[in-house]
Amino acid sequence: MVSKIPGKSEFAVFLLALLTFCHSQSVMAFSIREFLGLDKPETEQKVDPADTKPAMKPAGNVKKSPEPVFEYKLDYDELQQIVSVLNPDQRKVVLSDQEAFKNFINNEARNKSLLAAAHANKIDQNERNLYIAKRGAENVIREIYLNQLIASKIPADYPTEEQMKEFYEKNRDNFILPERVPVWQIFLAIQEGAGKKDIELQKKQAESIISDIKKGKLDFTDAARQYSAQGAGKLRGGYLGLIDVTELKPDIQQPLLALKPNTLSNPITTEKGVHILKRGNIIGKQQLAYSDVKDQIKKSLNRRLRNQIRQAVFKQAAEVYPSGITDKNLEEWRLKLRTQRTVDADTVSSE
Repeated sequence: MVSKIPGKSEFAVFLLALLTFCHSQSVMAFSIREFLGLDKPETEQKVDPADTKPAMKPAGNVKKSPEPVFEYKLDYDELQQIVSVLNPDQRKVVLSDQEAFKNFINNEARNKSLLAAAHANKIDQNERNLYIAKRGAENVIREIYLNQLIASKIPADYPTEEQMKEFYEKNRDNFILPERVPVWQIFLAIQEGAGKKDIELQKKQAESIISDIKKGKLDFTDAARQYSAQGAGKLRGGYLGLIDVTELKPDIQQPLLALKPNTLSNPITTEKGVHILKRGNIIGKQQLAYSDVKDQIKKSLNRRLRNQIRQAVFKQAAEVYPSGITDKNLEEWRLKLRTQRTVDADTVSSE
């Protein structure tokens, strides 16, 4: 068993990229196992055609040293540790459903296999990779420390009902739904770089569609599904949903709002294509009730307090453990790094 190293996620991502690359190539071109270093081909030796002597066999029974085996197998003890560090919601999902638990285990097992492949390729023996792993481990330790401090400073009942209601009353203007309008669209796309002739042809097709809808030859929903180039709206028969009026582009907003409800617009040409629009009744601004936004306020206040504590911890740590870095240091380091980078670039280009 090979000992584990920190930062296995960086190695896993690296190897996963290699696997993806392999999968995209011709399967007959090479062995994926060989590419990962799991099947090492025997060293090819050049044979002199003039040399017809048979190869000499080694004396006695000489056994080859076995290749190191990386047995990264998931066991119950480690599984207990993994589950213990999941957040309560994740743990509940994983343990409450047999299929979810199976998928979770399979994913952990695949991660183990990928890490074994990384070790087989000696990824963990590269100095740069080890430094990346060290940085990753430091980031994890820092976040664990921060999260523990933050959790210890936030009261269990924060925010209280009174605090949330007070926040709501002071910020009522932030809990108003803007003016919205239900919009339907048939969209005929214009290819990038299309000439005037192509644009005119799209306009004429739009006019023909409008005419057929008005005459009852074609239903708007069917027309959207048949002609529209827009994905989600196309599948919903052209319905784009309730849209904030202020978010509409000016060249769309003005003609759309000028329409009477459930009437069709003339073809509207933009840089993207030709639009046929229809709208429903405009819904005016609405003040959201406290009960509607209570959960949102709770998350917002928690997030705000966590950020405040986080910044305070960083500030205090800098005061207790000062870096001692001066402006002189900064300029010296910058110039050295810039010079070193120039030297490295020149060395590479000269090769």
